[in-house]
Amino acid sequence: MSDPVELVLAYVGAAQRARAFGGQDDFEAIRGYLADEVEIRVASPWTNEPWRTAHTGADAVVDRLRSGANAGARLTTETVNAVAAGGDVLIEQVSTLHTDEGDKVSCVAHLFTVADNRIARIRTYRNDAGLPTG
Repeated sequence: MSDPVELVLAYVGAAQRARAFGGQDDFEAIRGYLADEVEIRVASPWTNEPWRTAHTGADAVVDRLRSGANAGARLTTETVNAVAAGGDVLIEQVSTLHTDEGDKVSCVAHLFTVADNRIARIRTYRNDAGLPTG
């Protein structure tokens, strides 16, 4: 895929299918969108470090998506916007976490850097206040 937005949206779709169905083929498809040394960074919540590195490497990203916090219908996301500037793609999502206490909804923004037709970096901006652990 030569269009960075198309690549990122394909990755997001594959990740959502993998979370929903958990099939080995779905997780293998995710791996194909990622650079070997992909890095996921999360904006820090009012600390002395602006970024926290959450995961490094494609295998770590796939393993995180396999975790219980991301499994099944517990977490659903809807992409509401996707725009590109060069090799960077910004997507906005509405995420819903389904819990025993009811649904919790939050908006999330991810900035993807695409290089050589692979996702090389993902930076996430979200409000983790009140986010259930797990």
